Amino acid sequence: MLIYHPRNDTYNCCFRIISLLYIINKQNIEFERLRILDFYILFPHLAGDIKYPRIEGAIKLKNTAKKLPHPYEKLPNSKMLFSELGDYQSQSANILKSLDIISENKDGNIVKSKGFECAAVTELLTNNKIISNQFINDIVEILINIDMFGPGGLKFRTGLMEYRYDAI
Repeated sequence: MLIYHPRNDTYNCCFRIISLLYIINKQNIEFERLRILDFYILFPHLAGDIKYPRIEGAIKLKNTAKKLPHPYEKLPNSKMLFSELGDYQSQSANILKSLDIISENKDGNIVKSKGFECAAVTELLTNNKIISNQFINDIVEILINIDMFGPGGLKFRTGLMEYRYDAI
């Protein structure tokens, strides 16, 4: 029996990255942060496990995430799932770079390129369920403003990446 899951689909990951870059609407973003945000698009019910900072809307978002239905399949722990997803995310970033939709700046951050404005990307963004999902927009809004590194950073708060050896 064959079961499809978007986590194993490189082109679905390209779509999610484009959607995230549209929602974020920043000049550049760390690839690690983009990976974390993509993880919570795929598995929004796991956003209830994040150690949110004490900011407006965070507790409500956490409670909403905990009420979301869990998938029917048995998933590995979050850290392993995130690690497995990394290959697909890297491949997707390379595909988008080759199409000149994104590029990497000198700091290693992801930047939208001129191809981001092309007709194909515009069509992907039309009637996009990721962009119109308020829960995802709320997660992005909160997580985009948390420092990435060190204790209290996004890596620590999500538990998805090692933070103890970050240069801060």
